[in-house]
Amino acid sequence: MKKIFTATIILAVAVLTGCNREERFGKTDGTAKISLSLSSEGEFTQLPATKAETSEDDVKVDVNEFSLVIKSQEGSEVESWSRFADVPAVIGLDPGTYTIEAKSPGQKTVDWTQPKYAGSQEVTVTPGNTESVSIVCKLTNMKVTVRTTEKFDSEIEDFTVTVNADDYSGFMAFTKAIVAEGRSAYFDPTSLTVDINATRKAKEGVEIENKNIIQTMSIPSGAAQDHHVITLDASETGYTDLSGDDVIKVVYTLNNKEVPILVDGLEENPVEDEPGTVPALSSSSVADGSVDVPVATASIDLTYSTAVALADGASITLGDQTCAASVSGNTLTVTLPTLIESTQYTLTVPEGAVVSASDASLAAEAVSISFTTAAAESEEPDITITATAGIDEPVTYSKAALPSEFNLTVEAPAGIEKFVVDVNTPGLQGLLDLMKMDYSVDLANMDVAELEFWGNLFGITSNADVNGQTSKIFEIAAFLTAMPEEKNELKVTITDKAGNSLSKTLTIIMTE
Repeated sequence: MKKIFTATIILAVAVLTGCNREERFGKTDGTAKISLSLSSEGEFTQLPATKAETSEDDVKVDVNEFSLVIKSQEGSEVESWSRFADVPAVIGLDPGTYTIEAKSPGQKTVDWTQPKYAGSQEVTVTPGNTESVSIVCKLTNMKVTVRTTEKFDSEIEDFTVTVNADDYSGFMAFTKAIVAEGRSAYFDPTSLTVDINATRKAKEGVEIENKNIIQTMSIPSGAAQDHHVITLDASETGYTDLSGDDVIKVVYTLNNKEVPILVDGLEENPVEDEPGTVPALSSSSVADGSVDVPVATASIDLTYSTAVALADGASITLGDQTCAASVSGNTLTVTLPTLIESTQYTLTVPEGAVVSASDASLAAEAVSISFTTAAAESEEPDITITATAGIDEPVTYSKAALPSEFNLTVEAPAGIEKFVVDVNTPGLQGLLDLMKMDYSVDLANMDVAELEFWGNLFGITSNADVNGQTSKIFEIAAFLTAMPEEKNELKVTITDKAGNSLSKTLTIIMTE
């Protein structure tokens, strides 16, 4: 018991310095000061110019209009200003630790032309000193834009695209006029539901069975600074029966923060096919020469200029494998076998395999489409936990000859989400009981009390020193002095932002 008590005193002196300092400051008449600066960071993904874009840029923000709040360590409001422009150049405060929060004006969850920025910074101020604090405010919402192609405009009389936030925070209706203006809407990050309601133009000599088109689709959850783009497109006039519900075909792709949604296949039904017309290929859902085609691609749609049919005994192949195929109106759908990453394929539709639906003697020319699948996604390197000694096998040190340097190193390429330390030694647990601390702590997500205690031991001033870091070195030689003369075990468990975890145990046997 005596040895444990001695170690407790040593550690208590090391970690309680901050508490004693707070008490002294609380009794002093000295004034602490801070000077502040604000900046905004982050922009939505920039997209290639299109005819739907106007000269209007993303909404600009003025940091002078940001609100500012200073909170005490306990979370109560100490000072606040509705405009940063009104904040004094130097602010006088009682000594202590504060959190300073800044936000852009306008806090609607869904709105037109309202990008939102926010940022915070923790600062400790001491008597007679002026601390300079720079707060970087980052985008917290996402942007949604609707665009149309020239082909779509020529085929559609009127339309409305309603974008709904799935967390019920609101919706925005993009009318034809709003889309023409190039306006965008801003949503707090959430998944979205998109409802498209379109009315097709009447054309001379053309019977339109489905004049009103209604389609609903979903966009997976987004993140701050994402830019979702919904692009409406119409295919060339076809010869298909549109009596069914599947009028709009949706191709959904995700590329980093740009999420285009292509709406295709608003087709018309002429009264009758022009006699003697040989089907000609108009388009393919996978173009010839395409690269990085997802291996999840299950089929390829070939669209012809007239309604088509499959000839008896037609054999369509992908390489040396025969593919199943079906026809609907002027679209031939070829079902693909399972694809392999980084592989070149050739889809072959022989001459005569596709014929006119009205005259089987009118056969389409052969079609050959080559494409290459995307490479497999590279995996993030593994998490690693190393130490000067004691990770792979126990290490023994004498209290009389402790190393002057001892480091614990963590590598997590995906970023640290959790850094849990479990204390499994009776002597160290007794010390934690004295300090009223749990035997387990997450160094990446500590509360104020934990930060005061464990932060001093591991050299951490805020959670941001650990959370999100891809590499971290802890210099803990001073911590060895607090270890009692016994077998000391610290289990370290790292969880990264991708959900991967790794545990290692640091074992140090301390002798006299």
